Amino acid sequence: MPVSENDWISKRAYTLWENEGRPHGRDSDHWEQAKHEYSLLQNSKATKPAHRKKADVKLALAAEAAKPKVRPRKAAAK
Repeated sequence: MPVSENDWISKRAYTLWENEGRPHGRDSDHWEQAKHEYSLLQNSKATKPAHRKKADVKLALAAEAAKPKVRPRKAAAK
């Protein structure tokens, strides 16, 4: 079961607080840092390629091989 955004941020902020030696009065700093880390995590999930099955990879490679190769044009001599 996926963890909600608020639960993830709360647990991460608590971990940050503990790692810093449980300082008094830094709760908002830890919360903001945890929110930022959650945002980065969500953005990285969106940019990761989906996992593919071996059959899908073979089909993709076959389709790529079937495409005609385009050669770059040489610059015209003046």
